[in-house]
Amino acid sequence: DRIKYPLKRVDFDPDGDRHPETRGKSGYQKISWDEALDIVAGEMKRIRNTYGPSAILAMTSSHHNWGNVGYKLSTFMRFFNVLGFTSVFDNPDSWEGFHWGAVHTYGFYWNLGAPEQYDLLEDALKNTELMIYWSNDPDSTRGTYCGQESAIWRLWLRELGKKQIFIDPYCNYTAAIMADKWIAPRVGTDAAMALAIAYVWIIEDTYDHNYVATRTVGFDQFRKYVIGEDDGVPKTPKWAEEITGVSARTITALAREWASKRTMLSCGNRGGFGGAMRQAYGHEWARLMVLLQAMQGLGKPGVGMWGATMGGPYYSE
Repeated sequence: DRIKYPLKRVDFDPDGDRHPETRGKSGYQKISWDEALDIVAGEMKRIRNTYGPSAILAMTSSHHNWGNVGYKLSTFMRFFNVLGFTSVFDNPDSWEGFHWGAVHTYGFYWNLGAPEQYDLLEDALKNTELMIYWSNDPDSTRGTYCGQESAIWRLWLRELGKKQIFIDPYCNYTAAIMADKWIAPRVGTDAAMALAIAYVWIIEDTYDHNYVATRTVGFDQFRKYVIGEDDGVPKTPKWAEEITGVSARTITALAREWASKRTMLSCGNRGGFGGAMRQAYGHEWARLMVLLQAMQGLGKPGVGMWGATMGGPYYSE
């Protein structure tokens, strides 16, 4: 239940004995909002006068209501700037993995590393042959800030005969309705599966050599790691099977179908930002999503990174 009124520890006196040793032990008593505000204001004054303004630290969640009152860049920031405080650049818990992984992989720092989405709906409808939703549930997330207008887009994809594969430990709401196939790796093992897909493409020579040669750097080093030349561990589908729980046969079949078609990767509701990045080492998965699409010619017709919730036609005139 939500607290409906302020409470104060029964043996806490802000102007006298505070009894810090009874924290977590003593009970609480109801106080008025005026008293609560007086205590907070008094503590801020005490800390500032005793230790200086930098001793006051203030932050908000990275997800909260917009507007003039609650938004952290509005009155909240104005108030603490006037007072003087230490600001915390809080953990970007919504997009951290993609920001640190993808940005440093393809150098695209706009949109916090998420690829541009404009016109990708049209591109997918006209040119894409296979949709792969990796750690993405567009019917639930709705592009974060978009409405429900994109729901019909995935119906259009199905009506056009475009196969839709979902990779997610959880058979999410979009997969339950739209999936032609659902693949469920163990939580936190997506990077291993991605490396095994790259292994198949390298060994079977089914990646875009011209794109890799003219638009990427460092592929030889990546190749050596994938096939195990530098660490003695080939990242084979069999290797990934033991980690992910997905059979080597399934991984191999997925890699071959992906390489044989114009494939759109949907690894998050904004093209990026899929849930797999919100875990320890999630940036590795984000990095590999960029590398996999680069191996297939990222940016060619029908080959992109699209969240299937944004990217309606853009009219420049």
